[in-house]
Amino acid sequence: MKRLIAITAAAIVTAPAANAMPIVGGNGLCPNAWALVSYIQDTYPGVQSIGGVRADRLPDHPSGHALDLMIGTDMALGDAIYADLSSHMAAHGIRYLLWRVPHHFDHVHVTTF
Repeated sequence: MKRLIAITAAAIVTAPAANAMPIVGGNGLCPNAWALVSYIQDTYPGVQSIGGVRADRLPDHPSGHALDLMIGTDMALGDAIYADLSSHMAAHGIRYLLWRVPHHFDHVHVTTF
């Protein structure tokens, strides 16, 4: 979503949305993953970045079905995202989530269908 900024009474320009966050590996994401990216951007502006397609020994990221929602040290944000997505897995097309397990303390991992 873009917000409008009035320059003069006659001119209006668009500026990047305040909630724009970096998406690393966005090319090749499946439709459910892209829909989830939009939801996260609109709902959780505290997310630092979103990771998508990348090389991995498991197929989730290389196939475009997985996202890493980077929250840094904001554990409360990670808890909120995990609780929200856990309660709406079917609506978001989520297969599984990883949070507060080894190697998943600075991001919530989401794998979609």
